[in-house]
Amino acid sequence: MPSGGGSESGQASPSMARRPGLALLALLGLGLGARGSPACQDPHGQPRRCMPVFENAAFGRAAQATNTCGSPPEDYCLQMGARHANALCHRCDATDPRHHHNASFLTDFHSQEESTWWQSQSMAFGIQHPNSVNITLHLGKAYEITYVRLKFHTSRPESFAIYKRSRAEGPWVPFQYYSASCEKTYGKRQRHYLRPGEDEQVAFCTDEFSDISPLSGGNVAFSTLEGRPSAYNFDGSPALQEWVTVTDLLISLNRLNTFGDDIFKDPKVLQSYYYAISDFSVGGRCKCNGHASECAPDEAGQLVCVCQHNTAGTDCERCQPFYQDRPWARGTAEAANECLPCNCSGRSDECFYDRELYRRSGHGGRCRNCRDNTAGPHCERCRQNHYRWEQRAACQPCHCHPAGSLQLQCDSSGTCLCKANVTGWKCERCKDGYHSLSEGGCRPCACNPVGSVGTCDPNTGHCTCKERVEGHLCDRCQLGWFNLHPHNPAGCTSCFCYGHSTACMAADGYEVTHIRSDFSQEKFLQNQRLSYGQLLSLLLGVEGNGMGMETGVLLLQVQLVLEGEGMEITMSSSESQPQHGKQAVTFRLHEAEEGAEPSLSSFSFQRLLSNLTALRLRVSRGPVQGRLSLSEVQLTSARPGPGARAGWVEECTCPSGYTGQFCQSCAPGFKREMPFGSPFGSCVPCACNRHGDCHPITGHCQCLHNTEGPSCERCSPGFYGNPFTGRFDDCKPCPCPSHSPCTEVPGSREVVCTHCPPGQRGKRCELCDDGFFGDPLGQRGPVHPCVPCRCHGNVDLNAVGNCDPVSGRCLRCLYNTTGEHCEMCRPGFYGDALAADPAGKCAPCDCNPDGSVPGLEGCDPGTGQCHCLPHVTGRTCGLCQPGYYGLQPAVGCKSCECHATGSRDSECHALTGQCSCQEGVTGKQCDRCHHGFFGFSARGCRACNCSPLGSVTPQCHENSTCLCRSGFVGYKCDRCQANFFPDPPSSGCQRCPACYGLVMDKADQLKARLQEMEEWLQKPGCDARPGRSPMLGDVPRGDGLPGPHLPQGAQAALSARVGWLAEALGTARGHLSNASQATGCANHGPPKTCVLLSEIGAVLQSVQREILHAADTLATTVRAPTSPGLPGRLVAILGGSGMCRTGGVGCVQHHGHEDAAAQVEAVVGRALRASNASSELLRSLLEGNATRDVQRELEAGYEEVQRVREELGAGMAEVAVEARRAFAAVQQANADMAKKLLQVAALGQVSSDQAKAPACTPTPCFTRWAALPPELGDALMEPLASLTPQQALPAQAGALAQDLAALEQAAGAQEPLAQQAIEASRALAAELSQELQRTHGFEQRAQAVLQESKQARKHASQLATRANETQRELSRQERVAEKLREDLEEAHQVGTEVSEMAKSLQEARGSLISDIETLNDLLSSLGNLEQATQVEAVLSAGRLQLERLWLRLAAPDALASQLSLLRQEAARQREKIQAFESDLAEIRADKQNLEDILRSLPEGCSKW
Repeated sequence: MPSGGGSESGQASPSMARRPGLALLALLGLGLGARGSPACQDPHGQPRRCMPVFENAAFGRAAQATNTCGSPPEDYCLQMGARHANALCHRCDATDPRHHHNASFLTDFHSQEESTWWQSQSMAFGIQHPNSVNITLHLGKAYEITYVRLKFHTSRPESFAIYKRSRAEGPWVPFQYYSASCEKTYGKRQRHYLRPGEDEQVAFCTDEFSDISPLSGGNVAFSTLEGRPSAYNFDGSPALQEWVTVTDLLISLNRLNTFGDDIFKDPKVLQSYYYAISDFSVGGRCKCNGHASECAPDEAGQLVCVCQHNTAGTDCERCQPFYQDRPWARGTAEAANECLPCNCSGRSDECFYDRELYRRSGHGGRCRNCRDNTAGPHCERCRQNHYRWEQRAACQPCHCHPAGSLQLQCDSSGTCLCKANVTGWKCERCKDGYHSLSEGGCRPCACNPVGSVGTCDPNTGHCTCKERVEGHLCDRCQLGWFNLHPHNPAGCTSCFCYGHSTACMAADGYEVTHIRSDFSQEKFLQNQRLSYGQLLSLLLGVEGNGMGMETGVLLLQVQLVLEGEGMEITMSSSESQPQHGKQAVTFRLHEAEEGAEPSLSSFSFQRLLSNLTALRLRVSRGPVQGRLSLSEVQLTSARPGPGARAGWVEECTCPSGYTGQFCQSCAPGFKREMPFGSPFGSCVPCACNRHGDCHPITGHCQCLHNTEGPSCERCSPGFYGNPFTGRFDDCKPCPCPSHSPCTEVPGSREVVCTHCPPGQRGKRCELCDDGFFGDPLGQRGPVHPCVPCRCHGNVDLNAVGNCDPVSGRCLRCLYNTTGEHCEMCRPGFYGDALAADPAGKCAPCDCNPDGSVPGLEGCDPGTGQCHCLPHVTGRTCGLCQPGYYGLQPAVGCKSCECHATGSRDSECHALTGQCSCQEGVTGKQCDRCHHGFFGFSARGCRACNCSPLGSVTPQCHENSTCLCRSGFVGYKCDRCQANFFPDPPSSGCQRCPACYGLVMDKADQLKARLQEMEEWLQKPGCDARPGRSPMLGDVPRGDGLPGPHLPQGAQAALSARVGWLAEALGTARGHLSNASQATGCANHGPPKTCVLLSEIGAVLQSVQREILHAADTLATTVRAPTSPGLPGRLVAILGGSGMCRTGGVGCVQHHGHEDAAAQVEAVVGRALRASNASSELLRSLLEGNATRDVQRELEAGYEEVQRVREELGAGMAEVAVEARRAFAAVQQANADMAKKLLQVAALGQVSSDQAKAPACTPTPCFTRWAALPPELGDALMEPLASLTPQQALPAQAGALAQDLAALEQAAGAQEPLAQQAIEASRALAAELSQELQRTHGFEQRAQAVLQESKQARKHASQLATRANETQRELSRQERVAEKLREDLEEAHQVGTEVSEMAKSLQEARGSLISDIETLNDLLSSLGNLEQATQVEAVLSAGRLQLERLWLRLAAPDALASQLSLLRQEAARQREKIQAFESDLAEIRADKQNLEDILRSLPEGCSKW
């Protein structure tokens, strides 16, 4: 076969031939067509997916084989297929170019005429299992492989495998197994496909190519995507993308195919068995992930993709360095997913992908190494501490002063944000009045303006002080100076202190005052020292000159003369100005004032003021004439008081011997050196035997030190000693309490106290009396007065020595007390030792020895709590803690280990350890469901409710489905399966009679013929096999549809409803997930609530699986096809009429649809109820205080459920009475009807000999169809009108007599059925009651059960109504029987209409001649059951209604809608045929597209 680099070669596998659509899909998934896609941009220049050409990736590449013939040279023979046939042998020599078969022939270009092949050594060299031969092919790069094809020069191996690598030097992964013994050789079971949801990276094992024939030229074609569900969505399946990615292939040949003749070890035979492969092809594309249209060698010769879309890498598996704005993604048909450039504002050429940035902004490219001092994800802003004048300019450093600016970042003009009191463009200097720029900014100049001159230094903050001021801030006076004042040129005033001290300060407690007068001199004389430095102001006027001072006349020159202490000083005015026609003159009383003569010291000037004797004004008139006047004289001074503080008053620090504010007095013990001397005089010590001070003026003694007398010569009373020693302790106090009297014994000079205080005794009252304690003299430590003993009443007050006289420790404690003061209980006792009543004091501990810790005796003295073992509680340690049980000595209590889900709480029985279980839960730890229960959850287990008649065991599966006995079906095994009917005597389901089997056989034959026609219509090509129909699908599940066909409209409607339910459940699960997050279950939230939420989520997930399963069932339920020539009437007869007369195929299909609808509605009902319950439960949990509210609501709901249960029981009783009454009426009507029908039966004897078809006794098999609506019955009867008179009327008349005779027996047989209906009603009531009990604990679900119970009662009432309708139906049947006589007389008229019907039937025979004969025979056997079926339908209506009640059908019109769809089915078949023809045209087009791949097939698919 030709093999090249750009085409596929070899035969496709049979599996590929059977499913050309999948082969086409494999190519579509990996790229359209065999050629590469066009350029990576569309005509508009927009990026689009592109990929390299589809090629034979193996062509021209060197393969390696672990074994090759010819080394050493050997003979090999061709396998002729017969053991004794003459073998044609050749020679293989690796050194001979004409006779070698090395591995290069596997991938070379050759033709079938000049075939070359690789060949291994023969079996004669041991080439057979378990020895394997491996062929390795290195593709040089990753390829996405579509198929692997091997063409064998000999017969294909019995077992071989294909392995692949997805990356260089990666592990070998199984790709495909081929073996006739999969289990034995590879340990794999045969498999050809996967189900959705399974791991799709799994190798299959098949025996498809393991046969020994053909002996030469056999092909093996492996499709990598065949049988894998996600192949139809290849772009969306990373698993399949990885699956088809291959860098290396390995073919492991494991077992040769033989005829079994190798066991004889004949050399010729052994030489005929060997491996030989003539062609090894690998179809695929160079893997470029949709971002390149070609692959080419790079500089190193390595094959790489020529990447587009700004991608890079060997496989274009990553974005280029500067194209990181969004995450790399594979190019798909919908989106090229090209890599986008980063936006770096032209200031960077580097970036990287930032996932968080992409999540926040939709752009993931974060730039790095930004130029021009820029920063940000896109270099869109200046770096920190930089600025720029305009957006396009480069950013400049701010250079903000680090100490003076609030931040190093400036504004767009470069101006920095300064700290407080800092200024400058860059905040580099302090503002005026501030200094010392630092991290805290500038500090304000703290110079005291009173004591400083000018401002501070801006760098150091140093101040310039006045003459007598010092300090860094000029805020204090020099030593000997005080009163820092702004008007004092020197700053401070010198200390006066009468000359006795140079240390002083401003005194407190003095206020400013003003001495005013019109110059009464006495007010301004004497001691005016407190006016030192203050102002003296006055008004001076000139009278009689005729003009005032305001006219510009020169002011008078005025001087002040002060006299005192023998000194005089003349002072000039410090200020003089006119005021209201007079001259205002001001003097400052200070020696430093300008013009003061003579110059005096500060001390001398203050001494003068201290005794001012004269104050005179000296006025120089000059040219001014007139009499002078003086007024408004005012002198500022100070006095004690709380007013405005006078800070110029001093307070001196006096030396020894002096005292007073101004040191103006002598200190105690001192007196004036000159009696009655002035304050300026010196002070000398007093002479009073050193026991007192003398009068500071007179010198008389004032005795101290407990002495008395004119010279302090004796001790005062209460003291003793010699006062003449001259020490302060000459007179000592008596060593007795409270200085009580004492006596000194002559001779021994011992001092004895004579009057001790109460409670004390001894020579010096140093001891305490009995009943007292203390240390009154502090002989043993601190002094403690004698106080009564404190034993809290726990001693005998009449006893002696109750307590220690020194420490007070009680020595005779009573009432089981102990302690220093009998204040606590003895060890082994507990209580209140301080209680007033002795009976309420200390009691024994009485600890339980089993629950107490060994070795720790006693208990807590206050509470009496004993020392308990682990998990033991109680005062005496006699009980287990909640959640523990089984108290044992030295061990304690064991944990209950109650299951968190199955138990009501964590506590258990104290002795047995049995936990308190939820409803339906059992086990010591409540860890499993009761037998007959399922659904282990926080709400307990639910009852299975399996039918006791139909189920094998009361235990169900976890999805609540029961295990059914033979003949039973349904989730609860509560109904008979198709072709079975209930048999009360045997309590089981019996198969329908044999005559029904004959009808079924005929129906099966017709169905087989129709299936053959359908397969012919579905046949896509020459490779379709008879006997298989894709329309039939797999065998349905037990809970699925009994038949695979469903009308198109019904399928669409039900699919839409199921889809809506699945979407609603998805939304509910989303809400549940939000509630779980809000509750905090991911972070150890409330355990019970979280478990309940988890259970609800599991229920919703289970219901969603049920809904999805229903969707799958609907998807596999397809429309019943017809052949192109089959008329619509035959379809109706086959699917909806005649067959239903005998329970044929059409009837089974119809009831399959009915059961399917019931199952779907049941699933929907369960889903809705679970969703509603979950929604209500979630809402209640999220409303807050959910636990308490739910508990109260559940209690009220339970009471309501109990009440409803009682009402339902009463209703069921009423239904039972009505049912019995209806049954009696029906029985009476049957008896009356039987008599009338016997009369009509004679009419049927006329044509009885013409009735050839056998009559079957009516059984419950046929009553299944009796409850159909009237319009369905009319539709099913309509095709019978097309029968010829020879077939229809005689058959009906002949069967009528037998049916009427059996009618009475059939009516009598209804009594057990009616009784069963009553029992079913009671059972239903009991089951509903159990359901109500199971739902105790959820209010919302209880309300749902209440609504269902009311609905059940309503249906039960309808049952009684239908029983009455049954009686009316019997009356109608009587009229029908009378009318039958008239119908026999008008038979000839009906014959004409039947003939016309026969003509239309004859036209239908033109297309299906053989099928019509079979159909006629089948229809002739159905006519006898028409009337009997109508009667049975009425009698079975009650039982059918109870079944509908149990299934809870919520859509009563579902069956009617299906009936309408069945009537339209015939017209839709023609449209389906046209669709088939369109599909065939598309398939032919697909085959045309695959011709390039299939052209290497030898002779076509018919060979296979």
